[in-house]
Amino acid sequence: MDFEQEISRLQDTLVVMAEIQRLQADLQRTQAERIIATEEGMKLHEQRMNHVDMRLAEITDKLDGLIGFMDGYFRKQ
Repeated sequence: MDFEQEISRLQDTLVVMAEIQRLQADLQRTQAERIIATEEGMKLHEQRMNHVDMRLAEITDKLDGLIGFMDGYFRKQ
């Protein structure tokens, strides 16, 4: 058994394992950044949808009032 050759092979294996770990860490960092960006995007979307809901409620209220007014206007005539 050639110990120097075996040591060299183990060192090569360690280099490959270190590179795999580095790549996995990079991938996990990228995934974490995407999750954060997605969460921020969802918060912004939720804020916008809340604003749209509020505006639709205001429009509905005004439209209902206009319909009620016009209904009373035409019935008086």
